[in-house]
Amino acid sequence: MKKLIVLILILLPCLAIAQDSTFVRVELKQGSPVEGVLKNQNDKSISLEIPGTGLLTIPWESVQAVVRLAKDEIPGQGGRWANPHPNRYFFGPSAIPLKKRDKYYQNAYFLLNSIQIGLNDHLSVGGGVLVPFALFLTPKIGYKVAPKLHLGGGVLFASSLIRDLNFGVGALYGSATYGTNEHNVTLNLGLGAIRENTGMGTSDYRWNFSNKPMLTLSGMTRISNRVMLMTENWIFNVTTVNYDDGTQGFVSRVSNYEGIFSAGVRILGRKSAFDAGFLTPTGAQAAIPYLAYNLRF
Repeated sequence: MKKLIVLILILLPCLAIAQDSTFVRVELKQGSPVEGVLKNQNDKSISLEIPGTGLLTIPWESVQAVVRLAKDEIPGQGGRWANPHPNRYFFGPSAIPLKKRDKYYQNAYFLLNSIQIGLNDHLSVGGGVLVPFALFLTPKIGYKVAPKLHLGGGVLFASSLIRDLNFGVGALYGSATYGTNEHNVTLNLGLGAIRENTGMGTSDYRWNFSNKPMLTLSGMTRISNRVMLMTENWIFNVTTVNYDDGTQGFVSRVSNYEGIFSAGVRILGRKSAFDAGFLTPTGAQAAIPYLAYNLRF
């Protein structure tokens, strides 16, 4: 009898483990992701039990990533897929980093194209082009330092593609994001510089660095499987230098804070998303529509 009891005590944990089904999403290098119960994996392949279909074995050379799904993400159990785009709002970043080898593409207004690539789980590099005006770079770093807190930072640098435009903007910023991938707020705080005309009646341009910080305050919250509400708000210092029209002599320097405020929705797919909203610059009499397409791959 003692031996039987000991045997039962040994087998109970094994039975519990066997009944604990692990539901995963297998992201493929080509084609749509596959979701199911993990049945087996070895050095050659991974096997899933697909609900309503049966056992599917996938060779590792076709797999990009395997993601274990939380209970509230499992299809058919009242769950939803995870937010595929917690790393960026309409344009500005959160401190949540891309994962290694993840890629993020965005197109706004059919003219603004950008891409970000995860070099590892903390560092990503990216950039883009505003056709046909400007080229920009956006390296970024981020770490999870507490269950609901990410800290990070990055650089934004933009330069004109048109020689006579003489446009340039740069910013170094730090980021703090509080919340989860589904519901969060982000504060970005940094210092910037702009390449502008000297204002002395010449064609000379130079970099002027701001001694006052710029900031963005953004947030997103998921209200359904497909819909996420978002806001992104930029506040920055603008300095205007006034000169006498006749003598070109200095008259005054005026500095004040202005902003661009936005609100809208993100319509979510498993990897892609569409953004729709409105932008309102300080002092504007009307809002500007905003449209963008996002893809994680």
